[in-house]
Amino acid sequence: MAFCSNCGNQLKGNEKFCAQCGTVLASKPSETASASASVPAPAPPPAPPQPIASNHPLPGTPVHYVPASQPIGVPLPPPAQPANKNGMLGTILILALVAGIAYYFYDKSHSNGGNPQANTPPSQPQPQPQAPPIPAPTGGNSGNAALLQSQQLDAQWQSANGFIVVNAKWTNSSSVNLASATMECDQYDNGGTDLSQFRMTLNGPTPPQTWSSYSNVQMGEAANGVNKLVCNLVHVTPSN
Repeated sequence: MAFCSNCGNQLKGNEKFCAQCGTVLASKPSETASASASVPAPAPPPAPPQPIASNHPLPGTPVHYVPASQPIGVPLPPPAQPANKNGMLGTILILALVAGIAYYFYDKSHSNGGNPQANTPPSQPQPQPQAPPIPAPTGGNSGNAALLQSQQLDAQWQSANGFIVVNAKWTNSSSVNLASATMECDQYDNGGTDLSQFRMTLNGPTPPQTWSSYSNVQMGEAANGVNKLVCNLVHVTPSN
């Protein structure tokens, strides 16, 4: 069997030209065939190159683009659901109610000293300091106390030009005719301290169940800080 020395095409044995590649064949096909048999057959042509994967498409290759909003292989999140306004409003109202109840019990427990069951007693008004009592004028009828107790004296006073001036009314409620009476006036400051003492004789007679009046009786110089004047009868003299 004969083959073409150029392309390896099988020959019938009497061709002058190769029908495959057109090569001029030797005049003795037998010799050519023998020579061809001694020459190894050429290696088969290499396989055509396979396309290499690339991010950049080759010219003329159709390209299919994927929208950027839908990345390949990444699942899309579910569409957002519209907010339930009624549900949110109800939740806000419940939270406000719970906060109000908590504040009520917190305030109540603190106002009662930390014990909600304790009842705090109402505060009692504190007593105001009072001035010491003014002592009664000294002196009087040691032997006729009952007669002195039956006398009444109403005195009004004022400070005029630095002096104490008194208007007095002496009432004899006894059954004895009295010739005179001794009036004692004491000056006191706001704290109840006796600043000074004056005595004045009220002349009668003052019959029983009658009264005598005395105007603008000067009792002496007004003491510094005088706030009150107390006048009493400390002695009476019956008529002979």
